[in-house]
Amino acid sequence: MMMNYGKRLGAGCRVWAFAAALAGACASGVPDTDPAKASVGGATAVPPPAFHHIHVNSTDPERALDWWETFWPAGARTTVAGLPAFEADGVYLLYNAVDAPAPGAFDPEQRQSVPQSAFWTTGPSTDGLALYERLTALDPDGERFGFLPVHTGPDDDEGVPHSGLAPFGDQLLTVAEMAERAAREGANPARDRASGQDFGYLVDPDGILVEFNGNAATEDLFYGHLHFWHEQPLCAANWYVAHLGVTLPPLRDPETGETAPRPPYDPCAVEIGDVSYPSFLPMGQLRTPIASVRLANAGWMWYSRQCRDGRCGPDLDRPLAPSRGQVVDHVAVTYPDLDPVLAHLEATGVPILEGPYPFGGTRAVLIADLDGLSLELIEAGSD
Repeated sequence: MMMNYGKRLGAGCRVWAFAAALAGACASGVPDTDPAKASVGGATAVPPPAFHHIHVNSTDPERALDWWETFWPAGARTTVAGLPAFEADGVYLLYNAVDAPAPGAFDPEQRQSVPQSAFWTTGPSTDGLALYERLTALDPDGERFGFLPVHTGPDDDEGVPHSGLAPFGDQLLTVAEMAERAAREGANPARDRASGQDFGYLVDPDGILVEFNGNAATEDLFYGHLHFWHEQPLCAANWYVAHLGVTLPPLRDPETGETAPRPPYDPCAVEIGDVSYPSFLPMGQLRTPIASVRLANAGWMWYSRQCRDGRCGPDLDRPLAPSRGQVVDHVAVTYPDLDPVLAHLEATGVPILEGPYPFGGTRAVLIADLDGLSLELIEAGSD
């Protein structure tokens, strides 16, 4: 698997504070002899893309739009390229009506999308407690807005509706770190709701896992989370930087505060760390390695595929599935001009799966990343 990633790379934010620290610990210099990280000679430079939309295959777009309007009243219904859409903060959920339910809906019992693609979750940054209280007041029985359990530790079989209710829910901690904190502060330490994290999960009518994250001091942002799974998150980040024009978060000198560009991850295929809590997975979440990238208007983050080494049982321990045709069919970004992007893809051997094809008043192409997530690249223009 690691060799495959190296060969394919050669051929071709708004995140929790701990993520940036972990990402910084994994970066190092890049030897010119490493084809997985070397620049591609003669390739056209790609400008930074902007996050545009998530494309959803839905049996009932109107029902989904009703759900999102209630969930996020600051957003609004609209149309994009002739398709129904929900817009907030300049980003869209774009709906394609289908006759039968698409695969890839999140299954709360199995705690993953089935089959699992590289797409994990989307959702806002907001005051988590306020969102929880508003939605439970609107839907006390949880028929429309049922919150998934967030497990507080390896012995918690029931979970809590959002992490702010967990004894150490304001931090992401390994089991050993939780024990150390309990020894210092007791089993249920006091906490300031305006500091630390608070997150939770719901599932929308089509089966998209929705995560909200934030505290009393958080400014609302509809696209605060766009998280993905990858076989090797750091290798995925290198691929996105090499081919889509995104950037890695800069390195910061802890003594001077000055920043510098972060080189590609070397090595990018690294060992997986310990699980941490709180987590929607009762066995804990694998949060290292972790990688994030910056777009013109957003940040994306990648984690390791969770159901590996028998953690979820043998039936779910399988590679990520292609996203095309699933509930979340693809994720889309825009560029001011598609021509340099197309020239770069041709020069670096990244295949175009479809297109160019019309997209509203402009054009787009479809490609796929290392783990089969379809990506629509759109030329900015009139929808």
